[in-house]
Amino acid sequence: MEFRDLKYFQKLVETKNYNRTAEFFQVTQPAISSMVKRLEKEIGTQLIFQTRNHKNMIISPAGMVVYTNAKQLIKKEQSIILEAQRANENSFRLGYSELAGKEWLASVITRLNKGHLLASVETHEENSHYLEKHLREGKYDAIVFSRLENEKLPEIKLTTLETFQYNLVVSNTNPLAAQKEIDLFQIADTPLIMRHKRFLSRTALEQIFTKIGFQPKKKLIVDSIDATLQLVEQDMGVGFLMDIAAKNYPGVKSIPLVPSQQVHCYSTLGIREDFMPNKIQQKCLAILKGF
Repeated sequence: MEFRDLKYFQKLVETKNYNRTAEFFQVTQPAISSMVKRLEKEIGTQLIFQTRNHKNMIISPAGMVVYTNAKQLIKKEQSIILEAQRANENSFRLGYSELAGKEWLASVITRLNKGHLLASVETHEENSHYLEKHLREGKYDAIVFSRLENEKLPEIKLTTLETFQYNLVVSNTNPLAAQKEIDLFQIADTPLIMRHKRFLSRTALEQIFTKIGFQPKKKLIVDSIDATLQLVEQDMGVGFLMDIAAKNYPGVKSIPLVPSQQVHCYSTLGIREDFMPNKIQQKCLAILKGF
């Protein structure tokens, strides 16, 4: 049984069309038909039922077994190639989210430099969603990103580095700055400065809205943490950010929500489950886990 035939079969099941499958692999339609016959002969049972006019294709139960296992084998083949290539490279590629970089990247680089590893490290900043995707694809060896819960992510091994809390950020001149905690209903008429939907803070905020049945009357959508903090400092509204985001930023104060509205997020180290780090990569990972 050849991987090529399994790849053809997987695509055929997904498209249910011989011509489209042949076009995808740039082979002839008879080549796809021959593949089906080979697999059925090797396995000893029918995998595909075809109606008389060949317009409808029915995958047999045996065909679905082959399809499911073919997907897993093909994925494993890709993983073997990727991890083998990375094992021979004397480099470590780290992806990180905006706040992860702001909080500890300088300290990590200092430690890597002391360990004579800095020349081997590449760092890139991306949104957490893209970090996960690119880690699986092999663009990175490890990522440091934020997530809302301790849920598992397919194909990624996770290590929690630190726990943070989402707070409201207000101007020092705002009367809310004198409070120890804030109920969202107190700011119903205050402009709420929010990130775009692709950001984790917006996801956290929407979860709170759903939980307590709240919607702000005024919203201001911005694209960066710095823009949010600048607007808050000018008292143009109230922000919603991780507690570390406003740390040491002049003119603003980070205040927790009331306990029933609080949301935590986790700074997390992620590596591929199949990743087999070489010596340099192991040393870099050890430094990251040390934080």
